Amino acid sequence: MKSKVTLVYKDLEDNIAEETVWAKPLENGLYQIDNIPFYAPNLSNKDIIAVENDEGVLYFDDLIKSSGHSTVQIIFFDDSKSKWLLQKLEEVGCKWEGMKEQPYYTVDIPLDVDYNIVKDILNKETEIGILDYKESCLAENHS
Repeated sequence: MKSKVTLVYKDLEDNIAEETVWAKPLENGLYQIDNIPFYAPNLSNKDIIAVENDEGVLYFDDLIKSSGHSTVQIIFFDDSKSKWLLQKLEEVGCKWEGMKEQPYYTVDIPLDVDYNIVKDILNKETEIGILDYKESCLAENHS
């Protein structure tokens, strides 16, 4: 059974912010993140984390083991191009989640996906002003 885990982080304006992610309970009180974090930095899908239980609310405490997945945040300046680009990312093995009614997406790049291919796709679209992106969590194998 999945649980919600709250991630507390500092946003771009240095304010304290929160985001929740789904996580699967593992042995020894550890959890595995089971969706793509939207805003929280330095975490990716399938990472193993420790949590703190505060009166029934689970809070992220520590990253125990990186999954080798990377997370990239994308904002489209021309959202009419998003469907094509997201499909192209799916074709190379990535998964993504989007925000309803907003041109903001977060992309999961699994361990076995060649990040250079993903980066080339994103850089080409950035150069022509379609989007901008941020490497929210770049795994060692994708550096």
